[in-house]
Parts: sequence; structure tokens; C-alpha cells
Amino acid sequence: MPRPRSRIEFQLALVEPTPTRLPQRVVPAVDPWVAGEMFLSAHVEERRRGLALLLGSEATRRSPLVPQLLVSRLDEADLRLRGQIVQALGDYFEERDRKYRYPADIRAVVVGCLRRFDQPQLVAVLELLHCREAAGPSFETLQALLERIPDAAARLGRLAGDRTVALELRCAAMELIGCAGLQDALPALTSLETRLEGHTAGQLTLGLVAVDTPEDEALLPALKETLRRLREARA
Repeated sequence: MPRPRSRIEFQLALVEPTPTRLPQRVVPAVDPWVAGEMFLSAHVEERRRGLALLLGSEATRRSPLVPQLLVSRLDEADLRLRGQIVQALGDYFEERDRKYRYPADIRAVVVGCLRRFDQPQLVAVLELLHCREAAGPSFETLQALLERIPDAAARLGRLAGDRTVALELRCAAMELIGCAGLQDALPALTSLETRLEGHTAGQLTLGLVAVDTPEDEALLPALKETLRRLREARA
């Protein structure tokens, strides 16, 4: 006798697998002191890693220790690394939607460091301008820093007129003055132009070849270009 067919219908239920929740990755906090020790290492690769740690976190950048460490390494021998240091200092004054990226208290720490700048620190910055390996900071960054360095225009003007300073640094000083529009340097540069042109003209009048002032002759084009930019901006 045939077996009666069951009236119960079986349907396969497609059960969606329960999604596996990945464990949340915990990003370890950066200890500024540990990163700072790496940044002050005698080995350049270690210093690069230390700087990456110091700059890789907004929270770490807000530590008052970081700008002080950055300024302490402005004499960094590795020019590419030095360029990153100067750029990082300028970033503290970056504006986003008309508001500063960093709060007033941390900017005040950076300004305090900049107020202690002297000729060695300015020379360290100038060395970046014409070094292709440095990937140096933008002129906007440099202008933000110069605005907060006391007597920056006068100091750069003195560097431009100092014959004991290398020619390329003197030209860089004048270029930076012109690009940043440092009007306070105009009297010093005008006086320098008069002196250089008068000295060269005096030698020509005497029938002498200006063999003792080759740097002065090389300096005049950069000087005149800087003066032109300053005077046009002033007009």
C-alpha cells in the first residue's frame, strides 16, 4: 500500500550569517618624551622616526614640549629633515576657516621660542631656500614665522650686507625679505645699494678692474630685485 504523501511543506530558510565584528583597533598614544628622545638621537634615521611620531598626532603636537624640541634641532645636519622641522613650526599658525588650527596657549609657546631666534637660527632657515634636497618650507610658512621673530627684517638686512656671510646666503636673505615684504629692511638695503654701486663706480673711474669685489657685483641683481619688490608693494 503506498505511503500517503505528507501535507507538510518544508522550506529551506535562508539564514543570513551573523556578521563577525572585528575587534576595534586600539591606537597607542604617543609619549612625547619617548618620541623626543628619538628625535634627539645621534642617528638620522632615528631622528626621522622621532619627528614622524611627534608630528603624527594632533594631540602630541599640542604638547608644549614639541615646539621646544623642534627649535632645538634647527641646526639639523640633514637638510630634508630640517625643512620638515621649519614647516612644522609654521603649521602652528595655520588658519582653517578663519580660525587658527592650534589654540592660543600652544601658539604662545611657539612664539616664545621664536622670540629667542638669533643669527644662527636665521642662517639655518636661509640654508634651506636654495637646497634642492631640502624640500624646504613655503614662503607663506616663512612669512608666518618672520612676523613673530623680533627685528627679523633688520637681522636679515644685516646678513645681506655682511661680507663674512656666504654669497648664496646673502642672496637668500634678500630674496626672503622681498617675498615676505619686510618693509623695515628697505632703508638698510637702500644704503647697501648705494654703497655697492658707489664702490664699483669709483673703481671704474680710476680705471681699475673690480677684482676685489666680485661678490658685490654678483649681489647687485638680487639686491635690485628685492628693492623693486619692496618699493612696488609700498607704492
